[in-house]
Formats: sequence, structure tokens, C-alpha cells
Amino acid sequence: MALAYTKEFLIDAFAHRYKSLGELAVIQQASLAEKLYDEVGKDKFRVYASLDAESIRNFKLAQKAPK
Repeated sequence: MALAYTKEFLIDAFAHRYKSLGELAVIQQASLAEKLYDEVGKDKFRVYASLDAESIRNFKLAQKAPK
């Protein structure tokens, strides 16, 4: 059974890629991602943002890792 990810989770997973660029880049990317999500919906957002199973798994592992 596939998991249903929330809008916030998917946007965070996408913005996580920009973490190394600094907090401002993450905020900007999250803002753009939220607008795109609202326009196209969850399924197309995952495609456009390249959020496949592997990228989501990597994001989850990064969230669990000690900081």
C-alpha cells in the first residue's frame, strides 16, 4: 500500500535539496514549490519536482540523522 504524503512533506523534501545553499535558498525554493503544488496538484508536483521513491527515502533518512 502506497503512503499518502502531505503537501508539507513533499515541499520539505523538495526544498531539502537546497539546504547546502543556505536558509534563504531553502525558503525561496519552498515558496516556489508551494505555488507550483497549488497549481498542479500532488501527482504532477512529484513528477515536476523529481520526487521519486529514492529521493523521498533519502529525505526521510536525512530527517532521522542526528544533526
